[in-house]
Amino acid sequence: MAKENQNPELEYQKWKLEVRRGALSLAILAVISAGQSYGYDIMKKLSEGHLKALQVEPSTTYPLLRRLEKRGMLEGHSVEYEGRMRRHYYITREGREYLDRMVESWKDLNNQIVLLLKEAELI
Repeated sequence: MAKENQNPELEYQKWKLEVRRGALSLAILAVISAGQSYGYDIMKKLSEGHLKALQVEPSTTYPLLRRLEKRGMLEGHSVEYEGRMRRHYYITREGREYLDRMVESWKDLNNQIVLLLKEAELI
């Protein structure tokens, strides 16, 4: 069987996208858990200097908010603001429980990865 032409940069970009994709639900729920928010405000918070790696585009943010709402993690309501409608989201009880579980899983995974990297003398 012929070995596929492997491109390390392409593999790195795929890996980075997968990690980021998995973290965005956690990040968005964390932002909303601090108080109700809306799409543009969430994107703005996730693009601040110390959170720049979590910067997210509208084409990702709004479908993710709708999916989290459809799954019962968020509830939204429309509010008129400066003549336009804006959808404000807040986290539900189920969403809070889900977020708490996500945080614990993230911490466990992070701790184990850090331990592994230390054992391999990579950090």
